[in-house]
Amino acid sequence: MNRNNKISVIIPAAGAGSRFKAKKPKQYCMLGSQTILEQTVSIFIDIPEVQIIYIAVHPDDQLIQSQSFFNHPKISIVSGGATRIQSVFNAASKIDGEDSKAVLIHDAVRPWLELTHLADLLNEFHSSSDWDGIYPCIALSDSLREKKDNQFIPVDRASFFQVQTPQIFNTLAIQDALSQAINSGEEFTDETQAMEHASYKVKVVEGNRLNNKVTFADDLRIPEIDDSRIGRGIDFHRLEPGNGMTLAGIFLESNLSIVAHSDGDIVLHALADALLGAGGLNDIGYYFPDTDAANKNLSSIVILEKTLNLLEHKKLQPRNVDLVIICEQPKITPHVPVMKEALSELLKIEKGDIAIKATTAEGMGVIGQGNGIAVYAIASLMEVR
Repeated sequence: MNRNNKISVIIPAAGAGSRFKAKKPKQYCMLGSQTILEQTVSIFIDIPEVQIIYIAVHPDDQLIQSQSFFNHPKISIVSGGATRIQSVFNAASKIDGEDSKAVLIHDAVRPWLELTHLADLLNEFHSSSDWDGIYPCIALSDSLREKKDNQFIPVDRASFFQVQTPQIFNTLAIQDALSQAINSGEEFTDETQAMEHASYKVKVVEGNRLNNKVTFADDLRIPEIDDSRIGRGIDFHRLEPGNGMTLAGIFLESNLSIVAHSDGDIVLHALADALLGAGGLNDIGYYFPDTDAANKNLSSIVILEKTLNLLEHKKLQPRNVDLVIICEQPKITPHVPVMKEALSELLKIEKGDIAIKATTAEGMGVIGQGNGIAVYAIASLMEVR
C-alpha cells in the first residue's frame, strides 16, 4: 500500500438486518470471540494510511459503546439515516476532501476482507486519474431465474455480476455524488450507483469470493469449515495439608494445598497444554521446565499468557474450552461462576464458551482418598482473520 495516500473509511452500520432474524442487529452478533462489526473494523484500524474510520449507527443504538474499538483514536461514531446512502452521506460530510483524498466504503458485515485483496484495490485506485472510483465484482456461479407474472423465467447468468465492497472513491467526487443522490430522492443500494448517477467514472475490478457478506444466519457458518483445531491437556498433582490452592486463577480456601514447582494452578496447566496441543506446539514442560529455578512458584497466569502469545504468532486464538476437575476437596461447583469469569478475562472469550465441571473419584485411588487432584481439558482454536 502507498503510505503517502491518506484514506478515510466509512462503515455504514445503522441497519437492523431483518433477514438475519436475530434479536439484535447482525453486526453485533458474535463471530468467534468478537462481534462481526469488531472483526470488520479490525481490518482497517492498524493500516497506517487510514486516518479515520467513520461508523454510522442508528441514533438509538445502545450497543456501539460496548465494542472494543469504541475509544480508539481513529474511530468516529456518526448518526446514520433511514437509508444506506443517507448514512454514508452523513459520514462523508465530515471528511476534509483536501486532507483525505480517498474514501473507502465497506459493509459492516463483510468481516472476511483479506489485506492482500485490500492492497490490490488501493493500488488499482491510485494507479490512474482516469477514474473517480473503483468497485469489485464477482461472477455468479448459480443459475438464475427472473420472476415475471408469477412465472420464473431463465436468464443468462453470464450477464450478471455481484457487487462487493470495499468501494474506493475520490473524496470530493463521492461527496458530490451523495449530495446529488440525497437531493434527487433516488434509491441506490450502493455508492457506485450514486457515482454513476452523477456522471462520475467508476471502474469495475475483480472481487474476491472469500469476501462474503453476512445476510442470513447461515452465512456465519461458511468460514468455519476449515476451523478444526482441537487439543487435549491432562494434569495431575498431589495434595498436602495447607491453607488453600489456586485454580483457574482464583484462590480457594481449604485445609489442603497443591504440591507443585510453580503456583500449582492445575487448571491453567491442563488448559495451556490443551491450547498448545491444538496449535501444534510443544507442552508447557518444554517452555517452563521444572528443572529451571526461575520457574519456582511461577504464576500459572504467566504460563497461559506465554501460550496465548505463541498462538497469536500462528494467527490462532481460543474458540472454546471444556474443563473437568476431579477431586474430593475442596468443593469446586460453588466457585465455577467466578472461575469462568476469570478464564473469560484471560482467554478473551465469552463465558458461554467456557465449560467447567467438577466430579469426584468416588473414593477410588489416590484422588478418591483425598490425596490428589486431576484436570482434563479440551480446547478448540480458530484462525484470526
